[in-house]
Amino acid sequence: MEIGIIVLIMMILLNGFFAGSEIALISLNDNKIRRDAEAGDKKAQMIFKLTSRPTRFLSTIQIGVTLSGFLASAFAADFFSAPLAGWMADIGVPLPVATLQTISLVIITVILSYFTLVFGELVPKQLALSKSESFSNVIIAPLTLMFKVAYPFVKLLSMSTNGVVRLFGVNPEAERDDASEEDIRMLVDLGGERGHIRPSEKMMIENVFKFDDIKVTNIGTHRTDMSVIDVDATLEETASRVNREKYTRFPVYEGHIDNVIGILHVKDLVELLEAERAYRAEDFDIRNYCRKPFFVMENLKIDAALKTMQQNNIHLAIILDEYGGTEGLITIEDILETLVGDIQPEHGGESARITKISSNEYQVKGNIHLIDVEDFIDKALPTGEYDTLNGFLIDQIGHLPKPGENPEIVYNQLCFKVKKHREKRIDEVVITIMDESDGAE
Repeated sequence: MEIGIIVLIMMILLNGFFAGSEIALISLNDNKIRRDAEAGDKKAQMIFKLTSRPTRFLSTIQIGVTLSGFLASAFAADFFSAPLAGWMADIGVPLPVATLQTISLVIITVILSYFTLVFGELVPKQLALSKSESFSNVIIAPLTLMFKVAYPFVKLLSMSTNGVVRLFGVNPEAERDDASEEDIRMLVDLGGERGHIRPSEKMMIENVFKFDDIKVTNIGTHRTDMSVIDVDATLEETASRVNREKYTRFPVYEGHIDNVIGILHVKDLVELLEAERAYRAEDFDIRNYCRKPFFVMENLKIDAALKTMQQNNIHLAIILDEYGGTEGLITIEDILETLVGDIQPEHGGESARITKISSNEYQVKGNIHLIDVEDFIDKALPTGEYDTLNGFLIDQIGHLPKPGENPEIVYNQLCFKVKKHREKRIDEVVITIMDESDGAE
């Protein structure tokens, strides 16, 4: 009896060896195994050689699983069935001997199935899944030896399997696909949930996949928000605009904004004026300080725009619409922000677009992101529905403000009063934080 139990335990453990081997090898990172093999790792080379043709190693494992299961069942039935039937007859079970033998076979099968499932399938697979690399390093040598011993049977099974698979229109010799965008996104989501990837890193990876889908018009500055300088502007007017706007580059137009003739780099202007201290303001001609403008079409994707701007050492480009008119402008910073998030400028960032005018009042630019308003004022706003404060207010008001109209709306104990607007945009808003008594009224 003891020998029979030992043999059964060995069969169950052998089944577990093959079941765990299958899960461990399937769970391995193919690219890592390939790199390790190319670096000279002997174990990785053996693993790569065996798994490079999936049908081959699956056939080897299946032969082992089938043989161990078959031998365990046959041995248990032959070794324990008759003694169990005899024991039931001895204790007075009132059934024919043939019936008792059938019942004993069922009982033995149920007990064997339980121990095989737990110790020959589930436990080994769970261990192999959690430690796939170390598990694979342990089992690869004996598995490779078995493959060599059982090669004729493996070859027969592989040919049979490949023949049937081809009937379904699948090429069994084709290499497994590389990781797709969806695979990487799932891994990133999983890494984020488990804390292995920080939210900022997750955002950057997700933005990389969106990079070639975004057009320059989606992230550029609209023509109505551009800070531009007239070609006929005096030195005083130019200096005032530069000092007020705090930008380093300004498009220069002649006649109208659709005719941009150059880009003024503030550093060029400053350097020349410092070099010529006797310079007379009446001699100022902005054309002398302009660089040639760089143009991109509105439907250009930002990945192509970034490459082109880098090749030409351009930091600001004018966006043209299909008719050749000025649609807006885009900067290298705009493009980089789609990857890393908002980059705050040195002159104050969002705080330059939000000015505190009293203990509960703020003057805010209309083109600011609504989420920045929410963070600054610390009041909940519908950031999931609207991108900018301008879009939120126009939707809440229900129409574009008319000339001379300064509408007010109240949302979540915040009073928004439009102060300045033009064409189709709201330029400036005063936000008042109301106390609970005001909100109740």
